[in-house]
Amino acid sequence: MQVIQEFASYTEWLESLEKLSDSDWNKQIDSEKWSIKQIVLHIAHWDNHLLNVIIPSVKNGEGMIFPDFDSFNARATKRAEKLSGDVVLKESLQSRRALITMLESLSEEALTYKTTANGVSHDSHQGVPYSLHVIIGEFIEHDRHHMKQVESILK
Repeated sequence: MQVIQEFASYTEWLESLEKLSDSDWNKQIDSEKWSIKQIVLHIAHWDNHLLNVIIPSVKNGEGMIFPDFDSFNARATKRAEKLSGDVVLKESLQSRRALITMLESLSEEALTYKTTANGVSHDSHQGVPYSLHVIIGEFIEHDRHHMKQVESILK
């Protein structure tokens, strides 16, 4: 499925970060914002949530449950402070690759199965029923947003 290939292309972008130094990994978007390391680990935490919580619940015919974004993101960014860029990168590649493998193993029916997100049936931006396919599309946008931020820091 096109959307999975697009989602998988993030791993190539991650691999391009292998050359970063420790000081690069710790560069921030802004003095009040996240570092590259925090951004990358933040995405990996969401990948793990999709892998361990969202996909299993959809496979069981249950709705998708997303945690409170702020506290979930705070845990990821706090954890990133304790890790090296290399560890964050390895973990991120591992999470995304596992997630892609899981998504590729699902039938088209499972990917397009109509479900809910925190009890809501339709995506408020697109007005379409929620499904894994729709959620993956949203996460691709999320990836792109953060990739642009990282690229602007590295320029």
